[in-house]
Amino acid sequence: MNKEKYNNLIETLYISAIPGLKEDIVKGLKEPLEDCINEDKIEL
Repeated sequence: MNKEKYNNLIETLYISAIPGLKEDIVKGLKEPLEDCINEDKIEL
């Protein structure tokens, strides 16, 4: 397993360990793009 695949695996395990985060990501992926805010309108 190369370093990139290992890091992706670790990130997946991290995301899976946070309660509700995986479900929120899946929910967000199902949102229609027209219901989303343009990234240039988001203030960080």
